Amino acid sequence: MDEHIVEGYYFEDIREANKAKKEYFNICKLKSTISFDDIAGIKKLYVKLVGKNYFTTPIGYAFLQEMREYLVENTGETELPLIGVARTNVVKVPEVIKEKYPEISSGKYKELKRDYGRLLKTKRKLQIVIVAMAVVILGMFYIVATNENIGYFNTEEKILNKYSAWEERLNGWEEELKLKEDELNAMEKMQEK
Repeated sequence: MDEHIVEGYYFEDIREANKAKKEYFNICKLKSTISFDDIAGIKKLYVKLVGKNYFTTPIGYAFLQEMREYLVENTGETELPLIGVARTNVVKVPEVIKEKYPEISSGKYKELKRDYGRLLKTKRKLQIVIVAMAVVILGMFYIVATNENIGYFNTEEKILNKYSAWEERLNGWEEELKLKEDELNAMEKMQEK
């Protein structure tokens, strides 16, 4: 037996179906305890049930309507309180979607709409993350392009420049030493003569 069917009514939401089952059980208990000879008691019960909005499913509304019709038949009174229908979260499916996808019910449309909203929020969050990552990556490229002292890209060139500078200094010192040595040798030769 389908859990969505209760006393000839089909419910799309299983929670509503369970609620209807509870209402049907309570109605059966009420019917077994009500004395249909006591019109005043039935009227009092009807007024109490309608006033407290005790029933919220079609099964409960049908029972209240039966009670109302019974009271009108037996008392002739038409000034009974009206049955208040609880507002349900039924979403009307737009006509455009109904025409294109006739199999979509209002419950399914409501679920799809909720899922679509969640996906939009996720999309916005991901877009923010993507933009942040792009900014970080562009910042890294900017740093690499403008900073000459970064990383290993210019390391070989830096080392070669450093060694060539040392080599130039050493060559300069060597030339100075040779000159001084030549001068000293020349001075020694002059002193020997």
